[in-house]
Amino acid sequence: MNTIDARKKGKRLNVTVQGDFNLHTKKMIVSRLNPAIDKLVINLINCERIDSEGIIFLHRWLQQGNKLQLIEPPAILFEILEILNLDSTWDFEKIIAN
Repeated sequence: MNTIDARKKGKRLNVTVQGDFNLHTKKMIVSRLNPAIDKLVINLINCERIDSEGIIFLHRWLQQGNKLQLIEPPAILFEILEILNLDSTWDFEKIIAN
């Protein structure tokens, strides 16, 4: 079962994903958002897979002018972005936390 740990801090929502990042995970994150939040920090260290729902959600989040930081994203994220020709639209230097 997919779960998340989400904590709001000002205009930022910190999320840790346990399991897959899919439609269910997306819905859990969206339910914790409010209009004041403009930055998502998502820890994916325990995320095994990310599907198209996760990619679409993250891509739309960025397209809306919001900030995104990903911690330890799974390799499949980069593969899917490349397949969808979206990799050139993401600024990995700003998004991926070291």
